[in-house]
Amino acid sequence: MSIQEKIRDALFASANGKVFFYKIRILREKFALLFISDYKYVKKTYKKRFGRNINLSNPMTYTEKLQWLKLFYRNDDMPRCTDKYEVRNYLAERGYGHLCNELIGVYDDARKIDFSSLPKKFAAKANHGSAWNLICKDKERLVWKDEVRVMNCWLKLNLYVFGREWNYEKIPPRIVVEKFLDHEPLNDYKFMCFNGEPLYMQLNNDYEGVHYVDFYDLKTWEHLPVTYGRYNRSDRTIEKPLQFDKMMELAKELSKPFPFVRVDFYNFDETILFGELTFFPGGGLWPLNPVKYGIDELFGEQLQLPEPNHNLKLYRKIMKKK
Repeated sequence: MSIQEKIRDALFASANGKVFFYKIRILREKFALLFISDYKYVKKTYKKRFGRNINLSNPMTYTEKLQWLKLFYRNDDMPRCTDKYEVRNYLAERGYGHLCNELIGVYDDARKIDFSSLPKKFAAKANHGSAWNLICKDKERLVWKDEVRVMNCWLKLNLYVFGREWNYEKIPPRIVVEKFLDHEPLNDYKFMCFNGEPLYMQLNNDYEGVHYVDFYDLKTWEHLPVTYGRYNRSDRTIEKPLQFDKMMELAKELSKPFPFVRVDFYNFDETILFGELTFFPGGGLWPLNPVKYGIDELFGEQLQLPEPNHNLKLYRKIMKKK
């Protein structure tokens, strides 16, 4: 664990620490865009994370291709699908509204949430972010005023700044409150779809108090020998979920419009629930370790890039240097 991660964990031990952390981040965001362009950010961060220069003129790996998509490709539906509230309408328009978890409310200010009317258990999240969640198993144990302060900090953040995932930039920030998914274990099945084909799965799961991130080949159910650098890989192979084939079908349909997207589901009690659509997992900046297994290259082989339709002046400049 890095020093930065240790500091973050220490701050997140209290509400005051979280608020302090987020306020510092808000200040950093205000200045970050003034000093570095998306292109320079991608180049610098990629080299820092992977120890090599990124190849944008002929990207070969999965992580390189995700950065290419950030810089040179736009699909108008991507911000809408990224928005954890608006995606509900996107799904409903396509006949998949029944996959959404029960909505309790949506708010542009956490102070507007009527705490007294909330059920004992609930989940709250920012629609425009990642890991900005409040999972409440007993609201009587919450210090609600502190949680409101933290949630209102989320509303002032913009995930686009650190990672340069353009699809987050202009999402109107809101707090979404949903039904608590009361099931153990609650595995998160994340179908990685390449050009409309679900080929691999990221499976987030908890076992004996430890959180694991595992990867599987969807054709063979082979447990791949890697995980993201900051997470744990389990040494056990989890059985396919009960409604695996149906989730595969749904992932294929939902991923058709996009070069790459991760389609997330929960599956328990013969029920499939939609999680989210993610276009740049970890910002495309998390190494798959150990690198000796070449999973970054393997995933990269599956992704066929579209014709560039954005930032074409920069694209031509890069290709000219090739």
